[in-house]
Amino acid sequence: MNKKQILIAALIACTSNAFAGGYLTNTNQSIYFLRNPARDASIGIDGVYYNPAGAAFLGEGFHLQFNWQNARQHRDAVANYGELYKYNYLNPAADGSRKFKGDVKVPIQPSLFMLYNKGDWSYQLGFGVMGGGGGCNFDDGVGMFEALVGSGALNALGENFGGYSLNSTVEGKSYNFGLTLAAARKLTDKLSISFGLRALYATNSYKGSITNMKYRIKATGTENTLMPDLELDCDQKGFGIAPIIGVDFQPTSWLNLAAKYEFRAPIKVKSEAHNNDAFNNLAATNPGFASYIDGAKTASDMPALLTLGAQISPIEKLRLNVGYHYYADLGTRQWSEDKIASNTNEILFGAEYDINDKFEVSAGYQKTMFDQTEANYSDMNFNLSSYSFGFGVGYRVTEKIKVNVAYFQTIYDDHTKTVPNTSTTTYSRTNRIIGVGIDFAF
Repeated sequence: MNKKQILIAALIACTSNAFAGGYLTNTNQSIYFLRNPARDASIGIDGVYYNPAGAAFLGEGFHLQFNWQNARQHRDAVANYGELYKYNYLNPAADGSRKFKGDVKVPIQPSLFMLYNKGDWSYQLGFGVMGGGGGCNFDDGVGMFEALVGSGALNALGENFGGYSLNSTVEGKSYNFGLTLAAARKLTDKLSISFGLRALYATNSYKGSITNMKYRIKATGTENTLMPDLELDCDQKGFGIAPIIGVDFQPTSWLNLAAKYEFRAPIKVKSEAHNNDAFNNLAATNPGFASYIDGAKTASDMPALLTLGAQISPIEKLRLNVGYHYYADLGTRQWSEDKIASNTNEILFGAEYDINDKFEVSAGYQKTMFDQTEANYSDMNFNLSSYSFGFGVGYRVTEKIKVNVAYFQTIYDDHTKTVPNTSTTTYSRTNRIIGVGIDFAF
């Protein structure tokens, strides 16, 4: 990939998933999940997402749940390209290394679950942000393209190199809104099955610029333009449908087992772009970036997902949970084995305890294991293996109204990528989510 290609790539790859789950999938769809992420075999209103077959065992009548979540994530890259950053005469780095900060902010992520149970049947509806969610901003750009601008000037001038300058900003947003319709049926008093369809509406936005790319001649102190300004302004939209099947089995009064399979949702997004001519001219000569030209269509699938869960109740007031998630990322058209070595796995544990008729408390743990190649780490879009913990409280206001509050924190494994004789970059993240929800039964 040449310098111009990477400069374009720097503008288009900064979206980020701020929520729990795989590369592309959000699994934190309810406040119950934030309290205890091992929801795969739980019986509750949020079973519309986590265990639709098990939701058939809720009491008869209407059940409704609203959830609101607030997420904040910091995505930092500390880069060092030798002493190159010292020569940015608008923003010199004293020791040659620089921290580039990316912020992901999601003020409100809503979700809604509703079901009606009558006899052996359960009719269900759910809405939420199934992938993406939020925007990522790099107010000072990223290390990769500052290094490319600086090294381009250095290589061109040699001993006459007197420094470089640039201004850059990058912002990306990505949302996959999902509407789920499903039905479940109790075949016996111990076994139920479900089938549903999820319609997904994908919307992405990429905006960024690299301007004032100049170099200074040491002998004269004069400035010259290295490249014309690049400006990206591209929106993408697409639609897909995924079938979902589930089963729930209660072999004893103290054990519940459940499984769910979400099929891959094939999605193609179409671009509506208002880039400047310099960006379009460069993109036109590099097929890898043709998807950001006006009218282009690009695959943006949601992967298939298998979830397995068990809930054990050793005593009446205590529920212990375990879960497993398998994301078939390599089955999507946008991922390949040169970026992902194998599909993503998650394990989850949790517990919930009823203090009395009004209060219940819960807590849980989730471990997300990515298996990536070095090629999948870049300044703009990096994923890190992690573990998460959550805890919260449920309070039953009345027999038919319940309020839930929770906190969820993710701890990421830092990763250092080294390019021999060129650079060292350490990637890190921090993430936290708070949420509140309310349940109604009538």
